Amino acid sequence: MFRDQHGLEMTAASEQAVARYDSMILHYLGIRSDTGDRLKDVFDADPEMLMAHCAKGNFMKLFCTPPLERKAEESLETAKQLMAVGATEREKQHVAALDAWCRGDVAGATDIWEAILLNYPADVLAMRLVHFTHFYLGDSAAMRDSVARSLPYWHADMPAYGFVLGLNAFGLEETGNYTEAERAGRRAVEINAKDIWATHAVAHVMEMQGRHRDGIAWLDGLFAKWDGCNNFRYHTWWHKCLFHLELEQFDVILDLYDTQVRADTTSADYLDMSNAIALLWRLEEVGADIGDRWVELADKAEDKIHDHIFAFHDAHYMMALAADGRQEKISEMLESLEGAAASEETTEGPVFRDVGRALCQAVAAFGAGEYDRVVALLSPVRRQVYRVGGSHAQRDLFFRVLTVAALRSNQHRLARALLAERNALNPSSPWGLKREAEALDGLGEAAAAEDARQRAAALRAA
Repeated sequence: MFRDQHGLEMTAASEQAVARYDSMILHYLGIRSDTGDRLKDVFDADPEMLMAHCAKGNFMKLFCTPPLERKAEESLETAKQLMAVGATEREKQHVAALDAWCRGDVAGATDIWEAILLNYPADVLAMRLVHFTHFYLGDSAAMRDSVARSLPYWHADMPAYGFVLGLNAFGLEETGNYTEAERAGRRAVEINAKDIWATHAVAHVMEMQGRHRDGIAWLDGLFAKWDGCNNFRYHTWWHKCLFHLELEQFDVILDLYDTQVRADTTSADYLDMSNAIALLWRLEEVGADIGDRWVELADKAEDKIHDHIFAFHDAHYMMALAADGRQEKISEMLESLEGAAASEETTEGPVFRDVGRALCQAVAAFGAGEYDRVVALLSPVRRQVYRVGGSHAQRDLFFRVLTVAALRSNQHRLARALLAERNALNPSSPWGLKREAEALDGLGEAAAAEDARQRAAALRAA
């Protein structure tokens, strides 16, 4: 029995094995591309470390791809065998959480990780994993509170302290506490300039506050630190593109798309594809010429139409299919979604049933130009869209789908109401003001429309 870098008991073969495990955990928290190599180093030192097998299983689940589901299950079976030989209570709970996740019980896994944190608030692996599942369960308050409950037990001398501040920053941002979120995120970056999660949390603050040039400057000052990061760096470049998008700097965005956001066109990773799909959809909606960039995304989306791991991902895959007019595959995916929506055994089943199915149907209708149908599908569920997970910045894409559909179907009063909601939260968004002008034009309020356009132009020029 040994103790890890944060004082928690661990079953391991040697101090060397624990030290390697500690290093691997820090690399995982830092979203480093060599985390897998660090895990291999752990297994070299101790092939039978229970927590290493749990970590591997969880990492396989984090890829959110069916081919790796079996590898997660294999890690779980090994962990169960090792647990029978001997394990701490905390380690047993980790095995139980992985077991729940492998069965599709994401909510159950989340509850177990929260129970671990109640008794072992320094268990940063549980903290990071539950941060992920709260995020994809759409529970921003739980994501915030999960970190807040553990924070009193953390101090600056603990190795992962900066990473915990970064998690805290993102939870605060997603629940609207932008001042404290930015403070925590900047402090985390001061501790470790390579902390890309904290970097991105601050970028989220600036996105939600309409601080577009601040956001560009913030990311420009840190991108040189991202080289050792995994593909999450593409998502951070995506955030930079959102700032340029509000300023209508389309050439800059397309260059960043080709050289950064979609630098690896071989990747079918869910986050890489979500980044690219969401960005192209936004660009096309505002009239930018994106060329033939949809083709490779739609090709990869065809391979994912039966995945149904998270509704958030499926809605993006549907966007690629709809944007490229893949009608046969759209129909196949919609039919397949019925099975996902019928599931009574998984956490995500009700999400597909209540929200995800309608969201995908609406995206397909948008691609077909059936804008009245989009409004009819999305209006009843728009207050439930948070359940598909993702951030406010990411889910804004679905708000845009509904709003633009309302404009294109001449439902200008609805569009104006939707935009009034959005612009009240983010009055510095040129996109919101320009769309408000469209709605006002449709209502015959020419003077108010011109005022909205002038305010949008002033924001872009500022």
